[in-house]
Amino acid sequence: MSATVKLYDGEHYLKRFKARVIGIDGNGVQLDQTAFYPGGGGQAIDTGFVGGVRVVDMLTSDGVITHVLETRPHFALGDEIEGEIDWERRYRIMKLHSAAHIMEYFLWERFGHIERLGSYVDDRKDRADYAYDGKLSAEVLKGVEDDSNSFLLDGHDVLILSDPVRPGIRIWRCGPIEMPCAGIHVRNTAEIGAIRLRRKNPGRGVERVETSLA
Repeated sequence: MSATVKLYDGEHYLKRFKARVIGIDGNGVQLDQTAFYPGGGGQAIDTGFVGGVRVVDMLTSDGVITHVLETRPHFALGDEIEGEIDWERRYRIMKLHSAAHIMEYFLWERFGHIERLGSYVDDRKDRADYAYDGKLSAEVLKGVEDDSNSFLLDGHDVLILSDPVRPGIRIWRCGPIEMPCAGIHVRNTAEIGAIRLRRKNPGRGVERVETSLA
């Protein structure tokens, strides 16, 4: 089976799309192309509808993306169907993902470059864990929040570029901030609005920063 064409790589604002069914296995459906982000890099999967049936999970294997549906599909192999992203949910994830990169930039400016151990962003918040012996000061973290919100309000464009040295690697760039990222993002920071930061301590030597939309 051919790899799924990833429409979401080229257009982050695509809400609806047409595709041909190239595989059905129980509730799992493979399409020749999709706008559903299948998860990865700490970003949650997209949900929505494929052929009018709700998508509840996403799987990827050897470049083929499977849409796991709530019920068995009523359509057949070879049919052309319409996919629809749960846009309200996706757009919140886009805002939070972009905001998390910006937060981290200003976090490192104030606390130094602390190692990120992991992160996860969905439509409720971004959670980023850092290796840090001690406690992230509430006062300094408020400074990170203020710096981030000032930057967001300025309305910086967000660019997604191909790495000229490493084929297949995508680079997220916004003002002075740049990092590898294959996720889904907004076009401009003004779309995000303000954010709130919250510190948590999930374990010894680990500090968590949670980013939510204000």
